[in-house]
Amino acid sequence: MEIKTLLKSNINSHRGSILGVFILILLVSLSLGTVLTVWNNSSRYVDSEMNRLGYGDITAWVSGLSQTAPLAEEISTLDEVQSVGVQSLIFSEYEIGDQESDSEGQLITYDPAHYPYKFFADDLSGYREAPAEIVSGEVYASASAASMFGVQVGDSITFPIARSGGDMSFTVAGFYEDPFMGSSMIGMKGFLINGQDHEEIIGMIEESGADSLAREGFMLHISQVYGSALTAAQFNALLNENTSLTSYVEFTHSRESISGFMLTLQNVFTSLLLAFVAILLLASMAVLSHSIGSTIEQDYKNMGILKTMGFTSGKLRKIQLLQYSITTLYGMGVGLLLSIPAAGLICTMTVTATGLLIPSALPASICLTALAAILLLLMGFVWFRTGTIRRISPVNAIRGTWKKSQESKRAAFPIQKKGLPFWLALRQLLSGRRRYMGACLAAVLLVFFASLIGRVNAWLGPNGEGLMDAFNPSDLHIAAQPMRETATRQVEQTIESYTSIIDSYDLAMPSVSVNGVDMTANVISEPERFHLLSGQTCREADEVVLTEFVAADLGVSVGDSIIVAGALGSGEYVVSGIYQCANDMGMNIGMNREGYDRIGEESPSIWCTHYFGADLSLKPEIMQALQDTYGGDVYLHENSWPGLAGILSAMQALMIFLYAMVILFVLVVTLLTAGNLLQAEQRDLSIYRAMGFSSGQLRCSFALRFGMIALLGSTLGTILSAFLTDPLVAMLMRMEGISNFSSQPDIFTAVLPGIVVIVLFLLFAYSAAGKIGKTSLALLAEE
Repeated sequence: MEIKTLLKSNINSHRGSILGVFILILLVSLSLGTVLTVWNNSSRYVDSEMNRLGYGDITAWVSGLSQTAPLAEEISTLDEVQSVGVQSLIFSEYEIGDQESDSEGQLITYDPAHYPYKFFADDLSGYREAPAEIVSGEVYASASAASMFGVQVGDSITFPIARSGGDMSFTVAGFYEDPFMGSSMIGMKGFLINGQDHEEIIGMIEESGADSLAREGFMLHISQVYGSALTAAQFNALLNENTSLTSYVEFTHSRESISGFMLTLQNVFTSLLLAFVAILLLASMAVLSHSIGSTIEQDYKNMGILKTMGFTSGKLRKIQLLQYSITTLYGMGVGLLLSIPAAGLICTMTVTATGLLIPSALPASICLTALAAILLLLMGFVWFRTGTIRRISPVNAIRGTWKKSQESKRAAFPIQKKGLPFWLALRQLLSGRRRYMGACLAAVLLVFFASLIGRVNAWLGPNGEGLMDAFNPSDLHIAAQPMRETATRQVEQTIESYTSIIDSYDLAMPSVSVNGVDMTANVISEPERFHLLSGQTCREADEVVLTEFVAADLGVSVGDSIIVAGALGSGEYVVSGIYQCANDMGMNIGMNREGYDRIGEESPSIWCTHYFGADLSLKPEIMQALQDTYGGDVYLHENSWPGLAGILSAMQALMIFLYAMVILFVLVVTLLTAGNLLQAEQRDLSIYRAMGFSSGQLRCSFALRFGMIALLGSTLGTILSAFLTDPLVAMLMRMEGISNFSSQPDIFTAVLPGIVVIVLFLLFAYSAAGKIGKTSLALLAEE
């Protein structure tokens, strides 16, 4: 009963501190619950949808065969193969309004009996009943087309099937959920059409002959037998060695790589948000430490009296532990409940970026386990921090000699008349510096993380240059690949009518197998242009460069040899270096032109010339002129892709959310710390008021203290971010195939988070100090 009475009294007398801790824990649990929900549900949902639709362990895109039955049967006879699913499709470029696709689209024949896709309602907020069949002339697009191209229901999409006007136009009837190619991070997009339209397009391709721009193809979804110990790479190599798959395959992707593509955006963002939750937790612990210290200081006399009445230090510590455990549990509970609508909102908002309506159901077991671990951490910290209660002396507490002991340790500091609020603030800060440590540590952590987000944004660049440089094997402004009769010189003349060409090189991306595993080869005419990380570029015909991920997957390093096979044969190549290219989740290699000629067959259409123009501002006009002049005869792209705008928008939204959280966190920290300080300094403030200081002067002085401590914390946070941000983000990016992260922000980007945090502390502290005007001079009569 006595513990209950004291606990209730403690909570009533320290309502401000309790409320502050409650809000901080609420923010931590809200953020953690939301992040864990999106992270867990997105990966589980992609996996479950692939299983439901019957996608295999490896999917091979094939062309050049009239029917797939013989090849599928050949593959099925292997002991390691469980099943082979087939989807008919047509490879074709496409145009939406004045926008041309950067990658080939795939017109997939709708077969609901074998591949029962889900269909979105027109507003993308939920699902509608799947159609029994698709009306001729209509098409269903991936939901991410809405963010990539601004597609709406009723819009028209044109697919150039053959030259000289051989186009097929479809009206968008709606959107479907594609767990395979639906993410805006994936350039190739699937479009569902009916079988009648499919046959009509096949007829157009056959009639046009050499003038055809589209081609027939298939997806083979190949599953391993249950319990197989083969990795995806080993399974791929087995198929290549024992079947004729390599004669028809255009590219293959494992289930893991496709899932990685689909979840790249979610994984990057959730990794950053989990780091943010860790920062919030550390900042909360710093503020909690200050709250405990202030509470013990304020209740020092009462605790001393309670000790004379028989209360042990252990019992007093248990009361403090109960007080903060109840507060923490309430904060976690409310935060977890709020994370349910927050996760639902995020899942709905990201449909056009992910192409999926990720379930927002809370993963209770994961969230409760994570919160239980945090609770144990916090309560262990509280128990450790309340250890000072053991040093409370009843005699000193009753006599008040503990106050004199503290005051004697304060360093004398003269106050000068000029700049009086500043000197007064500095004196108070130095004399009670321990009281500000929590706010200082919070400032350090918040500035560090705000700087981390700012550096990621600086790396991305205003137009996504950082991300594109990571995905491209080499730099470029404009790339043109003549597909038919158009000559490269004609393309160059069109470009030069706008700006001079200052440099160019050729790049091809044929498929090869490396130690039996299908990969894309970046074949370049000038290998010194590769984004090299270590070693040397592939200057000799028997040299190649690998990404870090291929090298790790194959278990090789610089100086080792690998076997690369192409259409004409295979050869042994020496790994001369490691380079950066995140295409195919980093599963690609780099070769020079002479090296590819040893195993592959060149044709004029495989080479894409990359140009650098003197006036980069004219690039949009040049791209439009090339499209208008050559249409489907020339494949065009630049250092961008349609989904990039959606990614940049998502990044901006993430920054706004995180900065809003930082503002809210600074507000809570300031109010909590200010409330404890004002209560502890009531007598000092009364003395200053009696000496003639105005409440305005004291408020300015009080705010300046927080400004000074925020300046120190912001400086330390900015310094930490300069040394630790790039390695930390690089570690997160490596999981998504990006192995070379370097932000290199300008001075304004580097110092802006610190400036913002300082200003916030100043403003919030000045606002909280409004209570100074109510300080009573009667406090001076207490002694």
